[in-house]
Amino acid sequence: MSDNYSKKIEKYFSDEFSEAERTAFEQELAKDTELAKSFAQRKEIEDFLAVRPGREKLKAEIGELGDSFFSSSNESTTKVVPLRRRLYWIAGAAAAAILLLLLVPTWLNSPPTYQQFAEHRPLSLQERGSDQKDLQAIETAFNTGNYSSAAELLNQYLEEQPDDLQAQIYASIAALELDRAEEALTRLSPISTGTSIYRSTAQWYLALVYLKQKNYQESRTALSKIPADNYWHTKAQDLLKKLPQE
Repeated sequence: MSDNYSKKIEKYFSDEFSEAERTAFEQELAKDTELAKSFAQRKEIEDFLAVRPGREKLKAEIGELGDSFFSSSNESTTKVVPLRRRLYWIAGAAAAAILLLLLVPTWLNSPPTYQQFAEHRPLSLQERGSDQKDLQAIETAFNTGNYSSAAELLNQYLEEQPDDLQAQIYASIAALELDRAEEALTRLSPISTGTSIYRSTAQWYLALVYLKQKNYQESRTALSKIPADNYWHTKAQDLLKKLPQE
């Protein structure tokens, strides 16, 4: 990853971009495959830390490790260690800390979380009378995780195309990511009981809405309706096994 990519990605995840800079960065993501690849790798790390207990403690410990190597000693004599070696030590210590957290046995009994199962396939809208640039803006916003912008753009699009069930589902996902569960339920419920090809997808995301609300019984009910030949079935069975019994 180039230094320029690293700085931009770091500013994005540190929320240091202005609105204009964030928009420009997301547009660059859609065009630059190398940047997009680096961004995806960083997002995986952020998602990992977001769903693991003790995230803040881990980050703090890693930060303390860095400080201990880079701060000057109070003693009168200090052993000089090459920068490259210090970086290796920090990376190794961070990796060991993460591995230790992964092996904590109490995690095995923790209920599943929404973040662990929130897999969103990239949005690719079919042109249905809307301006192609508008559709690309919606796709870019959603696929880069800018759910606030995606929700707003999808709502505008659905005012003109209310029968686009694919867009309805992605609008519900954006709402769910923004903790607007009731909005997501309102959009998903009629699709989940309909006869369209999106029925099982709606049932899967209904289950995730209930999972996020810790309503495990309703989540289990939605999951049980996904047929065996559907894309989401394997994931549904995995989640079913991990849901607490009520």
